Amino acid sequence: MTRVITVDHPRKPVRLDGGELLPHPDSLAANCLVWFPVPDATEGGPEAEGVPALRLDGDRARLTGIPFFPYHAGAGDEVQVREQDGTLYAVEVVAATSDLVVRVFDHDAQVDTEQALTDPQSDEPFWRIARALAPHGVWFERYSSSYAALQVTQPEWEYVRAFLDLRSRAEGLQWELATPMRDADHP
Repeated sequence: MTRVITVDHPRKPVRLDGGELLPHPDSLAANCLVWFPVPDATEGGPEAEGVPALRLDGDRARLTGIPFFPYHAGAGDEVQVREQDGTLYAVEVVAATSDLVVRVFDHDAQVDTEQALTDPQSDEPFWRIARALAPHGVWFERYSSSYAALQVTQPEWEYVRAFLDLRSRAEGLQWELATPMRDADHP
């Protein structure tokens, strides 16, 4: 039997508001995990990701976490699920929000992953991003000290993209759009 390496979320999406990290309201209602395959899984890396969700009915759930690895899905999206042996597997996104999901990579982060997950202020590169994007209502979820996911509304995307591009040129920060089909500028 082949063992599948999995990862589930260590945190809930948060937003910085008045200097305080607030959890996404939907994340407080999560009552299940929906499992997605991880595309292009690397050797020894996760092959499936469990994303927190709220079960809506027999075959639908609304994601309450920001996916770190699957493409074309974000918090607030409704997904069709298939249940097998008590585990929910994502089939497809059936109702997507217009929000964009962005993955941010900072390979120069010098903070221990455990420390970064327990004290957000200790992880300086991502803490600066959270502070800079706070006025734009960006939801933030960190996977490790060098990898995070952001969820951005369409009206704020132009500013956030410019900010990430600037940080990329100035500091070598890397980012990718995980929901490219939702970008109005996508060809």
